[in-house]
Amino acid sequence: MNNRHRISKRKNKENYIGIFIKNIFIKVFLVVFLLIFCSLFMKKNNNYKSFIFDKIYNHNVSFAFIKKYYNKYLGDIIPFESISPQKKVISLNKIEYIEKSTYNNGVKLKLDNNYLIPILNDGIVIFIGEKEGFNNTIIIEDDNRVDYIYGNLDDINVKLYDYVKKGDLLGTVKDNSLYLMFEKDGNVIDYKKYIK
Repeated sequence: MNNRHRISKRKNKENYIGIFIKNIFIKVFLVVFLLIFCSLFMKKNNNYKSFIFDKIYNHNVSFAFIKKYYNKYLGDIIPFESISPQKKVISLNKIEYIEKSTYNNGVKLKLDNNYLIPILNDGIVIFIGEKEGFNNTIIIEDDNRVDYIYGNLDDINVKLYDYVKKGDLLGTVKDNSLYLMFEKDGNVIDYKKYIK
């Protein structure tokens, strides 16, 4: 019985590895096929070429939007989610604050001691660093190309280019104050749409 169990376990592992390699091969093949198809189409059609040039070089490309649809139709790029450590989800609700005030085209929220900051929307981390007036800052771009700017952070739980989900732990803040600002295409959006 024990030997039969080991053989069955080994076959399951071999099947999983085979499926894993096949999935990666199919995804790589599809991406290469699409790139070749688009390149050939652009070479033959000047209208398409100028459209692509305009969208890529004159506008911001939303990688959060691309990742969302890639995952929707092709699944995760490399299916390691089941074995990778899961990010800590702390809340799927809004940020709870004691008081708010206008600050630097955004809002300053006064929080409880040791408050854990949840991510407000799914997106890609596009900036981690110091910003004048915001101290230690993280910018997350969602699939609608809205930048969520979190400032005055202390402990950070994300890395640059991570794809993060709403409710994941972003980090903590210094002095119980969180600075938030929202932008789209370089224009500030009224924070009242996101913070009630």
